[in-house]
Order: sequence, then C-alpha cells, then structure tokens
Amino acid sequence: MLAVICDDLAADREILLEYCARYAKENRLPIATLEFENAGALLQSREARSAGVMFLDIYMDGALGVDAARILRGKGFRGALVFTTTSREHYADGFDVEAAHYLLKPVRWDAFCEAMRRVQDRINTGTRRVRVTAGRDEVDIDVSGVEYIEVYGHKTMLHTLKGQIVVSQSLSALEEALGGDPFLRCYRYFIVNMDFVKRLNEDGFLMKDGREIPLSRDGRAALKSRYMAYVFRRMEG
Repeated sequence: MLAVICDDLAADREILLEYCARYAKENRLPIATLEFENAGALLQSREARSAGVMFLDIYMDGALGVDAARILRGKGFRGALVFTTTSREHYADGFDVEAAHYLLKPVRWDAFCEAMRRVQDRINTGTRRVRVTAGRDEVDIDVSGVEYIEVYGHKTMLHTLKGQIVVSQSLSALEEALGGDPFLRCYRYFIVNMDFVKRLNEDGFLMKDGREIPLSRDGRAALKSRYMAYVFRRMEG
C-alpha cells in the first residue's frame, strides 16, 4: 500500500513517516511512503493518486488540505483520506469528502493505529461485492460504488459510480444482501449509501449527485438519529 503524507512542517511529516514504518513492521504490511510539503506539489503528482491512504494537513501554506481533497475526489481519487490538524473547525468538510478519520496534532501512536485500522476496514469494505441479476446475466457489484437504490415502476435500479443498473432483486432482498451500514432503507422505495449523502435536510437526504431522496414519515426521527450516529461513529470511533 502507498501512503502519501502532505504537510508543510517537516517535523510532522517525519512523525508520520516513522509511524508508517513502525505500523508496517508490526503488522507485516508492506507500506511505501511518498511525502509532499504542500498541496500544489501533491496535486501535480500522478503517482500520489494511486495511494491507498493520504494523510493531509488541513492548515498549509496555499491550498487547505480540505480543498486539495475536494480536487482529488473530483479527479476520481477513491483512496482513504486522513486529515491531520490542530482544530476540528473543518470537521463537516472532512465528512463531505469521505474522510476516514481525523488525527489531532501532535499525533499519538495509538491514534495513528486507529486511523490505519479504519483505512484497512475501508479497503476491505471497498472490495466487498454483491451478486445481482441484470437481465439474463449475474453481475458482481462493488458495494462501495453503489450510491443509492430505488424502485421505479416495476424496476429496481442501482445508481452506481459507473452508471445505472436495472436488476431483478427486490429492494428487501438487496437490503438484506448489503447487510446494514453504510446502507440505510430510508423510504419504501429507496436505500441510500450514507457515504454518498451530501446533506441531511428536514425531510430527506441530498445526495452528492444532486438527487433528493425522501425520508419515511413513519420513523423519520429514528432514521435521522441512525444517520447522525453513523456520521459520528465513522469520524470519531
């Protein structure tokens, strides 16, 4: 796995480099590292975009780490993002770009290990697949790429990062196959992947692709609570 470290302070980069080496040795996990002292250099690197994890300092000269993360996501980067910072001011922004974790400076070893555990969980989830029937074919779908699922007319449609797929499974069968978080049955005709929710509104979810998906009137408060619990559990543990 490639770990990218972007921080304008050499001392902070050195700490993360040492932690990466220690974690690799203790867990018998091959980790290569690449370091940058500013977001501009990071964004110009093609090699960095193949990283499994990026440690981004939020406060750097020039572009903020959050700004760099948005650009990287826009270019298709799907690796894990871990923000290092002295403040939680950009907490919500971090979730908006699907940050795996926050690390408060000075970074402690136990906090670093927790971040890496989350990164590995994300990688494992990202490789999980479900088998669906599309037309006459059976297809294995990457779970991490499913944004939401809807029933439209007599069709069950998967909205994925690669496009729409019409499948023969019922919404209930898909709900069971997906196995809970990050998937939430929020309405009779919808299942959302909470990782693709941009904002929780009064009566529904605004998805990152601009689609508005309603929340069921019955149990709306419980659905909102489950979503917020997922947000905080993901970011804080």
